[in-house]
Amino acid sequence: NDFDWSVLHPAHKNTILVAALDLQHQGEDNLNLIEWLVRAGADFSQKCGSPGLTQSLWKSSDESTKISVTSGNHSFLSYISAWRKEFERNDVWKKDLLFLNQVVDRVAKASSQPQSTRHRASVDQGIIENWENYLAATASHDLTIEAADGCVTAHAEMLKQASPVVQAMLGSPMKERQSQQIQLGDTSSDAVRLVLETLYTCSSQSDPDYKTALSALDLAHRWQMEVVVAILADLVAELITAESFVAIAEHAALKQLDALKKACQSFGSKNAAIKAQIKKGQFPKAVLDLFSGSKETLTSKPAKKRKRL
Repeated sequence: NDFDWSVLHPAHKNTILVAALDLQHQGEDNLNLIEWLVRAGADFSQKCGSPGLTQSLWKSSDESTKISVTSGNHSFLSYISAWRKEFERNDVWKKDLLFLNQVVDRVAKASSQPQSTRHRASVDQGIIENWENYLAATASHDLTIEAADGCVTAHAEMLKQASPVVQAMLGSPMKERQSQQIQLGDTSSDAVRLVLETLYTCSSQSDPDYKTALSALDLAHRWQMEVVVAILADLVAELITAESFVAIAEHAALKQLDALKKACQSFGSKNAAIKAQIKKGQFPKAVLDLFSGSKETLTSKPAKKRKRL
């Protein structure tokens, strides 16, 4: 939270986003990096200082295709526009032009995502590693969670402190206390591990898909783990796509997760296919209710006039 995203390169005076754009190694990794930087706080409207850095590109050994752009005094978007003008002069740069379009799309997606209101604190990496090691120390675990596809173990006290539901199960004469086991026949072991990783380290070493993330969110919600719910809701918000939209929006609506609802509303209002389905009422009612009034707005029907009596 305390990182200064406005810092410029000490020599070239480039902004972080301009420095991150890698036109020589275009691909998903570079797109993900730029999107993450914008989400984290990098300002795409911030301008580079002088003198800037001149970058040149050419195809193979053909000097006739050489093009150059200097970053000085450019914002990230104007820097992209400068490259776009150069690419448009020669058909050999068609693929590069498409990559720039993807970059702009990622910036738009990241900047339209509602920011989380969670309070965060910087933690030394070594502390995170200690907690990861604590979670991995299965010999010290004293609680078994029987998931749908296997068992996962954890420290009972850790879960009791985080969840009043687990506290009740393990602190009463219920069978869970006697056996130190919790049965979760409707939750995958990957989802359980994601909940535990979030609880112990506020991070994950895996790259969960939206179904696993939603299942983990559902478990954390059932167990009333408020902090874990908030963290996982932010994770799920980053996984909203046209494919995952309905499932995520329905979870957000039914669980009354305000930040996640806003993320779904933001995504849905900008996606043409989703907007068309909203007009036709093709989504579950819980999802359509997120866009109450949207159907009339999207079809541009005039409001009925009423005479005040």
